[in-house]
Amino acid sequence: MNIIELKQVSKVVPKGFQQKPILQDINLIVQRGEFVWLRGENGAGKTTILNLILGFLKPSSGEVELMGLSPQNANSKIHVGVVLQESQFPTNVKVKELIELFRSYYPNSLSTEEIFSKVNLKGKESDWATKLNGGHKQRLYFALALAGNPELLVLDEPTKELDPPGYEEFWQQIKLCRQRGITILMVTNYQADWDKLNTLATRCVTVHKITETPAEGQLTQELINLKDKALEDQPENTTEPDNFLPETYSQNIPRIFQQQFWFEILQLLRTPVFLIATLAMVGFVPLLKLQGLKGEGATETVVYLCGIILFTIVIDRLGKRIAVERSEKWLKLLRATPLPPTIYMAAKIATSLLICIVSLLLIFGLASWQLEMRMDLTQGLALISSLILGIIPFAILGLALGYLLDPKSADPILSLSLILVPVACGSIPLTRPEIVQDLIAFSPFYHYRQLVLSAVNLNYDNQLFLHLLWLLWACAAFGLLAAWSYQRDRTVQ
Repeated sequence: MNIIELKQVSKVVPKGFQQKPILQDINLIVQRGEFVWLRGENGAGKTTILNLILGFLKPSSGEVELMGLSPQNANSKIHVGVVLQESQFPTNVKVKELIELFRSYYPNSLSTEEIFSKVNLKGKESDWATKLNGGHKQRLYFALALAGNPELLVLDEPTKELDPPGYEEFWQQIKLCRQRGITILMVTNYQADWDKLNTLATRCVTVHKITETPAEGQLTQELINLKDKALEDQPENTTEPDNFLPETYSQNIPRIFQQQFWFEILQLLRTPVFLIATLAMVGFVPLLKLQGLKGEGATETVVYLCGIILFTIVIDRLGKRIAVERSEKWLKLLRATPLPPTIYMAAKIATSLLICIVSLLLIFGLASWQLEMRMDLTQGLALISSLILGIIPFAILGLALGYLLDPKSADPILSLSLILVPVACGSIPLTRPEIVQDLIAFSPFYHYRQLVLSAVNLNYDNQLFLHLLWLLWACAAFGLLAAWSYQRDRTVQ
């Protein structure tokens, strides 16, 4: 079985009202132990090939396999390390924290100390990743590629912005990787790399523009080093059969979720403007006192305020966070790892729900103090539970909208969408037309409102089971939408 295999792969991309072909019927096989140098003119399709191999794109026709699996399968990347040409680190994260996060994705990762030693980043552990200079950033990208102890390295312009010492250290590590039998696929337009590649690479594959395809096909290849000089010192008994593939390890899902959730919490705590703006909405509670609301008469208004705040958190704030990560290319870097999409989404939702819980506790604390709103423990727990559990489908919807909307337009669209929430919930009575009233009755927003009102016995229609079924259906439907939108995300391509 081959490490990488492309069989009769073609790819066309939309250009205006037409389809532009990029690749046509290409075949590429990379076997274990090879060092393949992929080259070609700008626009020939090198990046498209890498995107197909890593699962960022799906072929228009043909078949792509990575480690014997579909590259859309996160497990195909368990033994793969990647350096991307276009990606960014998230803000407010330290170098060591980023290394630890990536280590959690891989079941056979290197130790943190070993990773820092390999790329010579010692002394930079507590530095902010985005504050590193260009050379140290590139070292960190390479460190993340090595974190999982890979059997395959996919490198796209890995020496970009490296200083002379970093450049020599990089190639020294590549030689060590070759001696360990690691397979390498590398793309570079840096002329200085070509001398190294002519010495170390085993095969050079040239990608021709589709309009200049020679008779032998869009991909042509040349064997460079039939005897790999980097492997001369490797003991003979370390060689493996041609059909060897690394053992498939099972991922530690609880550990991955724990690290991802903690990473999201750190990002939240280090973004005070976002956190303060979210929790500042709780300040509307004392204003209700000025309206003369007090005691039981304030209950329904406080419940509505809770709903507005929760919808703002899970749709507006969460959707915008996703849009920012997409525009910064952080999501692209994550998708090059074996991080399961469900874990990534679950950590986002769990973080949003935690903010919701904190907000509710603050609201009810202020309401009890300022508005003298009293509620026994059972009723209070029932209300908080209904508010939190019922908001989960809409948190998933917030994720989906964050992926579906163009990052540049996500901010105003998500903010405007909140205007429709009171109407969709049925909080604003509409007498005409009747079809709108019927649509509202089918809306999951309406059933969420009814679920919450049932906890405090306010204007409830005694159809609890029906409302729960609708919210479960909405959870499944929005989940499918979020998964589909995550897979088709064009910003990572």
